[in-house]
Order: sequence, then structure tokens, then C-alpha cells
Amino acid sequence: MSYSGLARRVRDSGLPFRWRVSALRSYVQLYQPLGFEATLSFLEYRAGSFKRDEAALFSALEVVEASRAARYAEVQAYAKRRREAKARGQRTPRPGEVNPHAQAEWY
Repeated sequence: MSYSGLARRVRDSGLPFRWRVSALRSYVQLYQPLGFEATLSFLEYRAGSFKRDEAALFSALEVVEASRAARYAEVQAYAKRRREAKARGQRTPRPGEVNPHAQAEWY
């Protein structure tokens, strides 16, 4: 299922609440910037107990959607910079240029 389909399920008040929580977890399974469990823990820290509270569930969804949108914008900006650099003949990225596709080595 797509991100937008899962987000619709989270927002669908006609579904049982546990299914909506499951849809949020599935969304995080697709987009897990910190890893699955760490992302869920971060969302619970930022939004509250989304497993029991509907307002916290919506807040957690907003946080993860905003993060995904920011990531998408970062990837698009990098792609644009690389296309422009390649047009100038710079076929490889410069050493200091941050590649958003590279895995972070914060650990």
C-alpha cells in the first residue's frame, strides 16, 4: 500500500482504532528514518501515546509526513544540483557534498 493510502487509513474514523494504529506502523515500516523501533519511539515522544489517544495518533502522522516531505525535498534538491553539475562536466560529486542517499553514520 502507498503512503497516501496508509495515511488515509490512519485518518479514517470509520475503522477500528487498532487498525488505524496498525496503518501508522505500516507507514513507519515503509519510511523509517531512524529505524522502525527508534522511529516509533520518537513519534511517541513527540506526539504522545498514539496507541491509545486519537489526537496523538494524528499528531504522530503529521510528524512522520512532515519528515518524509522534508526528505523528499532534500532528495529533489540534490538531484537538481547533480544534474546541473553533470551538465558542467563534473561527473562525480565533490568530497564535501552531502549525498542524501548515503546512509548516515551517526552510530
